[in-house]
Amino acid sequence: MSIVTTFKVSLSLPKKKAVYQLNRIKTKDYLLYILLMHSVMALPNGIQMASEFIAKGDIDKTFLIVCTLYPLLVILTGITSISVLATTGLLIRTIAKRKLVYQLLWKMAMYACTYPVLLYTTINLFYKTNTMIHITLVVMFLYIFTKMILAYPKKKR
Repeated sequence: MSIVTTFKVSLSLPKKKAVYQLNRIKTKDYLLYILLMHSVMALPNGIQMASEFIAKGDIDKTFLIVCTLYPLLVILTGITSISVLATTGLLIRTIAKRKLVYQLLWKMAMYACTYPVLLYTTINLFYKTNTMIHITLVVMFLYIFTKMILAYPKKKR
């Protein structure tokens, strides 16, 4: 599957067919998808920081450091956040009595973030985000993620 196909499938979540299709994605495409999503998420703030540096006339070493470190920091924060979200998946999995491993939950959490990340980026481009927007996006993620987990059959005793 290519990145475009992966993106299209993740937009059709939480449908059962899409959940199973995402399991067959190659690691290469999966890692590229992660980098793409984090880049999209960092774009509005990166543009804002760059325009502030240009407006001040401060295009020197600081700008270069920010341009290199900011994306890396966003990726590190994003991967840590996905790990925390996947850990909430362990709780949902236990309550729903599904047999899913953490690795799969991590992958599912990444794909469940597609809509919230796209909405966050769009909102952040035009408006200031607030607590209600963040709560709404978390609820949206939890809904999609829970539906994805429930697509799998229950554990056999």
